Amino acid sequence: MATGLDVWLIPITQWGCVQLVTALAVALTPSQSALRSAAAVIVVALAYSFQCRINEALSDTRAGGPLVAMCWVNVLNAMDLLVWRRIAYEDQIQWEQNTHLPHSTTNRPRTVSNRHLWSFAIAFNYRRINTPWQIAKLPRFDESNPRYVPTRGKFLLVCVMKLCVAVVFLSLFIIDANDPYLPGAIGGLAHRDSVLLPWVYAASTRRAIIQMCFVISFGVVCRATIVAGYNLMAIVAVAGRIYDPVEWPPIASSLTEAYSLRRLWGTAWHQTLRELLTSNADVITSSLLRIPRDSKWARYPRVVIAFVLSGLFHTGMDVAFGISLDDSGALRFFFLQAVGILVENAFQSVFRDHVKKGTLVGG
Repeated sequence: MATGLDVWLIPITQWGCVQLVTALAVALTPSQSALRSAAAVIVVALAYSFQCRINEALSDTRAGGPLVAMCWVNVLNAMDLLVWRRIAYEDQIQWEQNTHLPHSTTNRPRTVSNRHLWSFAIAFNYRRINTPWQIAKLPRFDESNPRYVPTRGKFLLVCVMKLCVAVVFLSLFIIDANDPYLPGAIGGLAHRDSVLLPWVYAASTRRAIIQMCFVISFGVVCRATIVAGYNLMAIVAVAGRIYDPVEWPPIASSLTEAYSLRRLWGTAWHQTLRELLTSNADVITSSLLRIPRDSKWARYPRVVIAFVLSGLFHTGMDVAFGISLDDSGALRFFFLQAVGILVENAFQSVFRDHVKKGTLVGG
């Protein structure tokens, strides 16, 4: 009879093997090797098997959802590293030699161990920090001074403060499942597509307030969880002198910068998925839809595909939490974000053209 440890062991091993296979493929194979594509297939198979087993193993815990989400994030990461960009250690070395970075692998011996360490690090470096593939608009420590990097002590102090604030927000906004008023509040929430009809939903002020409170609480908890997790890892990595502060920039820009949907998802929320979603969306747009990457029309399907991909793995996270596919609104939610961005862009374009014409007419 399987024990609790045995039930956990297989899915957790599968999760770890997703990253292990990716890192070893980057370290041991040339960038154009066909073995990389084979490794990507193995990664997808491991992730699918993990998804199938996770409900059995972690059905009574809250760990299943985040683990599933990160598993599929790692699949997108593997596709980017192994198949689309075919990232290689040699390219990193060449780039560092050309840019003369103060914190670079060129200052270390080019040993097999350093090659493997870099390969394992890039498998978790979702934003490609300090690499030739670094994401655009990476948050800075000081927006007024882009070159500023805090000392190790100041960096750790700020991280500890952010971690403490995040934990406080988590304790304040996490809903107590034993709250006697919770069932009544949940019963007052809108379900399925009714939230898309605000003129109907707003007919009840109480329901609108309840919905708003749940949304705000959920957003605060998500943000605080992301900030707490990232800063905890940063503290361990920098305090242990595994990394320097320059390699752990802020996880996101300030929420005050989120004055549009594009800026909310592009810089202000978090950028962990940006490179992974856009690179996979680029390939689907150019290779499957046959739309040239330099075409002005390519950005529209690219935005939709990126958000659909995000919706798919958030749906997997919902399923791991015990939510049925029918009840999960993740795919619908993220698809609507893409629609909102396209509408937002169209409005901005029309408004911009109108202002230009008015300026020309007015002299």
